[in-house]
Amino acid sequence: MFKIMMRFLSLLVVSLMPFLAFAAKPPGEAATITSVELKGDARPGSVVKAIVKVKLEKTFHVHSNKPSEENFIATVLALEPLAGIKIGDIAYPKGKSVKVDGLDKPLSVYEDEFEITVTLGLSAQAKLPAVIPATLRYQACQGAQCYAPQRLKLEIKLPGK
Repeated sequence: MFKIMMRFLSLLVVSLMPFLAFAAKPPGEAATITSVELKGDARPGSVVKAIVKVKLEKTFHVHSNKPSEENFIATVLALEPLAGIKIGDIAYPKGKSVKVDGLDKPLSVYEDEFEITVTLGLSAQAKLPAVIPATLRYQACQGAQCYAPQRLKLEIKLPGK
């Protein structure tokens, strides 16, 4: 009987492992980069747009790039400079105005999924292929409860010809 019970418990633990791993995710790690797409032909002398698609875990929001309060942490995409590639405008979506219980003023937030677009100017001397390291900085919240700011690393890959 003891051996049967131990086998049952072992099978139960093994079957629950994927759920336990998900539950162990630190609070506030709510964003995932689902893709980075390029619009335009990446070649020396051209201009391309990189579209970074972000998905948030259910029940979470992040402050927009222009938060409703000065002391709230904005969502910001930062790219590391590379020789021959000029980082141009970074376009963020407009924040959604959301009323949160416990707060007087509505918040400017992103929920569910959103996109950030970056214009990249490639000089005539740009060496391709190239990889531009980037970081998405955000602060995830659930209602009025906000977690420690996070930095999510990603890469913008420019193919070679």
